[in-house]
Amino acid sequence: MRRLSVPNRLFLSLLFCAASLPLRAQGVRVSTGTIEDRRTTGQFFGGLELELKLTGDDLADARAVRIQLSKAEDETGQDLLTERSQQGDFQDAAQTLRLSLKNPARKASALREVSGELQLFAPGRDAAATAVVDRFMSRMDKAVSAPGLKSAKIDLKLVSPKAYRANAQKAQAEMEKEMAKHKAEMEKEAAKEGMGAKEIEALMGLAQGLMGMMGDVGDNDLIFEVKDEQGRLFDIEVVNKAGEKIDRRGSMTSGGLRILNFGEKIPADAKLRLLIRTDKAIVKSPFALKEVALP
Repeated sequence: MRRLSVPNRLFLSLLFCAASLPLRAQGVRVSTGTIEDRRTTGQFFGGLELELKLTGDDLADARAVRIQLSKAEDETGQDLLTERSQQGDFQDAAQTLRLSLKNPARKASALREVSGELQLFAPGRDAAATAVVDRFMSRMDKAVSAPGLKSAKIDLKLVSPKAYRANAQKAQAEMEKEMAKHKAEMEKEAAKEGMGAKEIEALMGLAQGLMGMMGDVGDNDLIFEVKDEQGRLFDIEVVNKAGEKIDRRGSMTSGGLRILNFGEKIPADAKLRLLIRTDKAIVKSPFALKEVALP
C-alpha cells in the first residue's frame, strides 16, 4: 500500500479537524431592540428587560434559538448577569428574543457590553438530528426504538391513556394517604408560618386537585415516558403516511412525562418524528453589543 506523504497526511488531518468543529452561524446578526428599565432600590420587581433582534439567512433553517450570555455590565462595571441569562433555554425560532438582567447602577446611562453566544438548532444540517418511527401506534405500552435515540442516550416509552390513568389514580391515592398520615405535622409547620386552618385546607385541596389534573388525559392523547439526562430530545412530532405533520391541540411536559393532545384519533400508519439536538445540528455564533444606551 502506498503511504501518504507528510504534507498529504497533514492536509487530511487538518481537514478532519475542520469537519469536527462546531458549525458557525455566518449569516445571523444580533442587534438591540426595545429596552425596559425597571431600576429600583427594592428587592423585587426590579431589573432590565432587553430585546435582541436576530436577522440573517441562517434563521430560515432554525427550529429553535437560544442565547447564552458570558458578559453583561453597565458603564460603571456592575455585573448584570443572572443565572438564567447565562444558561439560556432553547425556544421556538423567532426574530426577537428577550433577556432579563439585573438592576444597572442608578447612575448608569448605558450598558458597556452585552456579549455571549447565539445558538441555532437546525436539524436539517445533520441527518442524525431527525429520527423516524414507522407505525409507532403498534408500540403502545412498549419502548420506542429508533436510530439516534440510543447514541443520544434517550429512552422513550409510549404509554396508553388507560395505563396512564390507572397509574395516576394509584399515585393520587398514595399521596392522599401520606397527606392524611402527616396532616397534624403539616398543620403544625404551617401554623408556624402564620397560616390558619382554612388556608391549610385550601392548600391541601389545591395539591389534590393538581394531582387529579395530571390524570386527566383524552383517549386521543399520546403519553410518553422520557429518560433524557442530557436534554437532547427537542420535540416529538406526529406525521401521516405522506410525512405531513399532524397538528396537535397542545402539549404538556412534567418531569419525565410528555403529553401531546390531539382532537382526533391518530391513524395506525402514522409516524413519529423525533428531533434530537446533536452537536452538528447546533450552529453557534459569538456576538458582542457595546455602548448600548439605556432609556
